[in-house]
Parts: sequence; structure tokens; C-alpha cells
Amino acid sequence: MKKWLILTALLLTLLLAAGCGGDTHPVVSSKPEPTIVGQPVEGAADALLTRDYIAGYLWFCDGLAAEEGVTEDGYCAVSGSTGYTSLEDLRRLVGCTYTAEAAEALMDITDAAGQPRFVEKEGRLYKSVHPILSHYYWDYDAASITILSESESRVEFTVSMTNLHTGESAVVPLAMAAEGGKWLLEQNSIQAAEADLITTEGMDARTVAEAFTAALAANDTAAIAACAGEPADTYEAWRGMSIPAAAITDVLEEYEGYARFRVHMRVENAFGVFGKGEEDYILILREEGGIPVVCYFEPEEETAYNFSDDRSDEACTMTRLFLQSQGLMKFQSTYWLDSAAATDYLLTLLDARDSKLVYSAEMLTAAAKQYLGLAEFTPDEGYANDEGYILCGGAPYEYNHLLIWPSYESVQGGICVKVENYTDHLNTQGRADYLFTYRENGDGTLCLVSVK
Repeated sequence: MKKWLILTALLLTLLLAAGCGGDTHPVVSSKPEPTIVGQPVEGAADALLTRDYIAGYLWFCDGLAAEEGVTEDGYCAVSGSTGYTSLEDLRRLVGCTYTAEAAEALMDITDAAGQPRFVEKEGRLYKSVHPILSHYYWDYDAASITILSESESRVEFTVSMTNLHTGESAVVPLAMAAEGGKWLLEQNSIQAAEADLITTEGMDARTVAEAFTAALAANDTAAIAACAGEPADTYEAWRGMSIPAAAITDVLEEYEGYARFRVHMRVENAFGVFGKGEEDYILILREEGGIPVVCYFEPEEETAYNFSDDRSDEACTMTRLFLQSQGLMKFQSTYWLDSAAATDYLLTLLDARDSKLVYSAEMLTAAAKQYLGLAEFTPDEGYANDEGYILCGGAPYEYNHLLIWPSYESVQGGICVKVENYTDHLNTQGRADYLFTYRENGDGTLCLVSVK
């Protein structure tokens, strides 16, 4: 029977509940009772895994509720309602769960910036706002605990753990040792479950890029996924591809958090994901969560507009600004855009071109006719102030897996821009297409007609 953790209710009180069967729910607080040597080892392992589950949530799933405000060195105060108000509270939890060595290792864990995961300031517990978290988080099945070996000082066992991201299960080996009359785990179960998981933590962009090209040539699908910041099984269907050679030939740009490389690749069979033969690709990495990941890998001669150095394509520019303003949507005619959406887009478009910040109703009405084909248009008053109309509101829409391809002339005479939206960083899965159509105004400008 599995122990499910209700994440949203974790720290509404001092205690965290974990189900163990029937209608009973043992409560584990920051002051847990030790697991004494002498009781049946299966029960001892189960009790330890309950506390291990709590510790894993606090350390690797950012489980401590925090108050507003961040210090200059990147910490926020842990809410007093959690019951964990000091480092001593955390030490008490891990001290009754892990061996001294394992407990010390947890307390010494650092964040993505190399600073302590938890600190104490003026008698209050603080947590880093840049933690290194579990890739999936895991649940365990208490009924699956299997004792492999048992002595007075050490017990080795396995437990089935479920990846809460993919739903897949893994049999994880663990051990508990006798210290001071107590059974204690030698390792956190999340760390054990992810011990063989390939990650790019600690790598710079160049190293990740080199690991990615090597993984392509080696057909190491788990490593490919890791370099792209995706779950290990994301590119499992690529297993069996034949890419005899893939290597970086030029460094085009390389900064902290961003890098662009030219890669020469030879493909014999890539199931249609990559074209057969030899050609150059553009490989781009961006930093996400403090870790550089591959976010673009396409043939150089087919470089997408939003990943290209050439931004002179007017239709693509208008498309990008529309996506930034309104996100992904479809409509047969701009007539169906409501006033607020049209006003927001027009302000975004005008601001990108002349940065006047404030625009009159007349300017917006003229822009609506020119760029949206709306002969009669009244700007939305939600964007008005005493000086005129201004762009305001939330942050612009952003897409990690969206490709805007160069414009082309359709057979009907319009200018078209194809947009592809994917669910993965390598832009191969979950594709949804959008076609933006424009007509020429005769003065070098374009008018958006539809998105289908």
C-alpha cells in the first residue's frame, strides 16, 4: 500500500501525515520518535521510510512554506506554521532517520549557487530560493519492502518506488544500520532512486553541448534527454538511430547562461527526426533553473526566425510580437479579436517600433486599420490613463518549445508564417501548428488577416 503525500496540505499545520494502511495515519513532526533496534526489521524500515519521505519532501521538493521577501543573499524565511523553525528542528528529523554520516551529508547540501540549502538568521530558519530539487519526486510502497540480509548491526533491503512524474516504478536498494540502539537509514531514498539518473548539474554550456553531441553519436537516449532538461525516457523512441558522427565545429556565441554552436552531423537513419546525410546544425543552449539545457537543434540552412541572427522578416516580427502579447490562439478574422486583445497587441507592436510608451486614441485607431484591418476600432479603456493609452499588465508570453519559421508567399497571394509549438526542448514531440496570414498594405507594411 502506497504512502501518498498531499502536497498542498503539507505544512498547513506543524505535522505531516503519511498514510500507512486502513484508516490510520501516523503523524511525523519535527520531533519524531526513534526507531529502536529489536522490533521487526520490516516495521523498522517502514517507519524510517515514512520519515525519509518527509525529509525528502523538505530537502528535494521545496516542501517548507515560506514568507514573502528574499534576502540579498538569496534566502526567504520559513513560515512559523511549518513547525520547523530552526536548524535544530531539521537536525532532529534527520538524526532520527539517518546515520550520523548521512544526516550530516543532508545538512551540508548546497543550493545551485553553492550556498547552504538551509541557514539560520537571528533565530529563524531560512531556505534558499535556488534549491537543487528532485527531478520527479518519489512515492514508496510499504508492502514491497523485501529484506535481503539481516544482522544485529545492519539490514539490507529493497523497496519499490514510483516516479510521480512518469508513473514508472523502480526497485531501489537501501540499508539501515544500528547506531546507539536505533535503526537508521544509510541514505535518503530519493538520492538512491536517482543515483543513476543522468543530469547536467554543475556543467557549463560547452560541456553540456559536447555531452549532447556525444550522446547523439552513441545513441544514448537518457543522456540526450538529460542534456535537453527532459525526463530520462523522453527520447526512448530514438533508440536505434544511427548517427555515426556528431561534433562541434564552431563556437558562434558563448556567454554565461547562453551559448550557440555549429555542429556537423552525419546521419544514416534517424527515423525522420533528422535528415539523412551530412549537414551542419545550429545547437543553442539556455540556462533554466541554473542549469544549461539544449533548447534548439535544427539544420543551419533551415534556422527558425526566433533562433536566427536575421530578424528582418516583417511578418515574423509581427507574429512574434502577437505571440508575446496574446499567446497562442486561432481565429478566422481579426474582426473576432476583442477590444482588449487588439489594444494590447497594437500597443505591443507600436512600442516595439518607436517606444513612445503613451499613444493617443487616434494613433491606435489608425494602427488598428493598418495592422489589423479594422476600419472601426475603439481602444479598450483599460489601457487608458490621463495622458493616453499605455501598455500595461502581466509579463509577456514566453515559449521554450516554439519555432517561428521564415515567411513565404501563399498561392492566394498572402504572406504566411508557420508556427510550431512543441512539448519538448528538442522540438520533436507534441507538435501543434499555427498559420499566421498577412496581406500587404502597399506601403511596405503588413496587415494580420487570420491565425488558423
